[in-house]
Amino acid sequence: MNRAWQASEEVVECYRDIDELLVIGGVIWGNNPADDYFVQSHGVKTPDAYWKVIVRGTGQDERAIAWIVPNSQDATRKHLDDYLVSAVDEIERVTGEKTPVADYAKHDKPQASWMIPVGCNKG
Repeated sequence: MNRAWQASEEVVECYRDIDELLVIGGVIWGNNPADDYFVQSHGVKTPDAYWKVIVRGTGQDERAIAWIVPNSQDATRKHLDDYLVSAVDEIERVTGEKTPVADYAKHDKPQASWMIPVGCNKG
């Protein structure tokens, strides 16, 4: 299991109790045949990375956070902040997908992932 991805899911779990969220994400396929374990058996390539954008708030209060998390054993919980990207700008550049995020919020890159609020029930 990709522990960094799991940590990003915990951010969603906790903040959805505080505010309405828009959560979008997907895969980045890449060209790494070394990790394509299921091509022969199932005809499915393995993604090289996953991306996620979380948007909270509306209007001038809209904030976004985004990650591109590699699909590797090295993607651990303690490295989640290493995968932060310049919010949506970089996600749109890498994937070619447009996201419904206000232009002013697309360029921000937080110093760290949103903190898990005290008392959050992650279940």
